[in-house]
Amino acid sequence: MAEVRQLPASVAQRLLWVLEQFRGQDGAANCPIVLRLRGPLDEARLEDGLSALTERHESLRTTFKGRGARLTQLVHEPRPVRLGRTDLTSDDPDRGLGEAIAGEVRVPVDASRWPARMTLFRLADDDHCLCVNLNHAVTDGSSCALVVRDLQSLTGGGPPLPKVRWQYARFCQWQEEWLAGPEMREDQTYWTDHLRDARVPRLPLRDAKPAEWVSASATGTIDAPTVTALEQIARNRHTTLASALLALYYLVLRGITGDDDLAVASFLSNRTRVELRDTVGLMANMTVLRTHVGSADDFGELLRRTHDTAMGAFVHQRLPYQLLSGGTLTEPGRRADDVMFQVVPELPGNLRVAGADAEIVVVDRLASRFECEFQIYPQYGEQRVVLCYNSARLDDHLAARLVGDYIATAKAVTSR
Repeated sequence: MAEVRQLPASVAQRLLWVLEQFRGQDGAANCPIVLRLRGPLDEARLEDGLSALTERHESLRTTFKGRGARLTQLVHEPRPVRLGRTDLTSDDPDRGLGEAIAGEVRVPVDASRWPARMTLFRLADDDHCLCVNLNHAVTDGSSCALVVRDLQSLTGGGPPLPKVRWQYARFCQWQEEWLAGPEMREDQTYWTDHLRDARVPRLPLRDAKPAEWVSASATGTIDAPTVTALEQIARNRHTTLASALLALYYLVLRGITGDDDLAVASFLSNRTRVELRDTVGLMANMTVLRTHVGSADDFGELLRRTHDTAMGAFVHQRLPYQLLSGGTLTEPGRRADDVMFQVVPELPGNLRVAGADAEIVVVDRLASRFECEFQIYPQYGEQRVVLCYNSARLDDHLAARLVGDYIATAKAVTSR
């Protein structure tokens, strides 16, 4: 009989599991990786590579049982991966693929049974699309980049891989030890002081019951010249493009809410130890990024303040927001994660997977676990803007305005 190791779930997994019970419909807890594969594809090598990937990373063969503080991880022995296959050959395969991917990512991945569902869509003999659909309880943004990197190497398209120094179970052990130590209290003091009297941005949200949740999305693109100009502004201010993208969001929120003191939730990678460099698992912590906007005419000054906010969060990212004693940003009917902002890490390019050229596909039509989740994806020198939201609470016209104002603000600050 195959051995199954049991250990307590991590803090992040317990919080996600609770959230999934209320907001997990339409696959909101899914974290899909989609690769377009063009050229001669060796399907046997692809399956072997996915099997080796699952053997390499324990998280990809971890299921869950129980709930709340008693949620338990079950780490299974490696098993061969057998791809699901769907034939989409037709006169208009791209349209069929878009509909198929949208349908696949909206079906929940039940991590109580298995944390991954892998499907290969065939559009032609030399044209395929791979969807590695993971439950978020076993992955995060940085982990998805590792999955892509490792799959390339394990199917013969990349260099040899480094050893995984810590599996996710070792991270969980370290986190429990850290949370019981003095450094945790230092971070707790920082966040308590930083978020004192902060509140969630006052977007006009309608009243709705949890059962009335309706996932929707609005999208747009910041063109490559504007992105290049933003990067130059960031370099001139000795900061990053990510900070510039967050500063733009602050400006948009102030224009809509009238609030100058803005606190938005985000996830940071929480890979503060070198041993976690090659670990796949849910390590990202939710933090709350609070900044006073100041004069809208001085984007450079706002960028400086945003950079200070981001650096403070980076230094103190090990403490999940939800563990702050007493909580903060609590208002009747509101949650700290109602307004989310996320810059998605740039995934590897120039990929070769199982003999085929591979291209990462950004999935726009994802369900959201949050009322208003603003995501930025790098794509071919541009930045893809995807707003996932609950249309039972956030008006569709306001969602479209958030995206449109964001792109217009990016153009405005780079044209000064």
